[in-house]
Amino acid sequence: MSRPTWADQIIDDITPDQFEAWLAPWAGLVGGTVAPAFMSKFGVWFLRRPTGAVEMLDVFTGQLQPMADSYEGFVGEVNEQWWQEVYLLSELVLRLHEAGKVPGPGQCYAIAPHPALGGPNPANGDAVDPRFVMVVDVVVWQSICAQSLGLS
Repeated sequence: MSRPTWADQIIDDITPDQFEAWLAPWAGLVGGTVAPAFMSKFGVWFLRRPTGAVEMLDVFTGQLQPMADSYEGFVGEVNEQWWQEVYLLSELVLRLHEAGKVPGPGQCYAIAPHPALGGPNPANGDAVDPRFVMVVDVVVWQSICAQSLGLS
């Protein structure tokens, strides 16, 4: 595999029931009306606001940050390779696939231990050994992340 596909990097077929359950641990952080644009395979959310703005919920740090003022502007960035390397961790996804770690439907990657508990934070550029990455159900990882950050 030379470059991960979209299906390797994101979860975008999120049902309304999944969205509600998966986002529930973050209810204290994410207020107002949001809809999923997609989620990275590491559980990082990209959320759309009714205004068209897109925000990222970083499950490694518990930070909600603006990504773009419009969905169109967001899509323009997402299609850039540098963006995929930074926000979707495409190089790490490639290494995980090579190690035989591939999430199925409703699953994502989890770093053990969570960065808040001393594990590496790939969003900060920390190196991640594939041995410390597991495939888990999204709902489990979202709960672990919020709990590790003291948010639920």
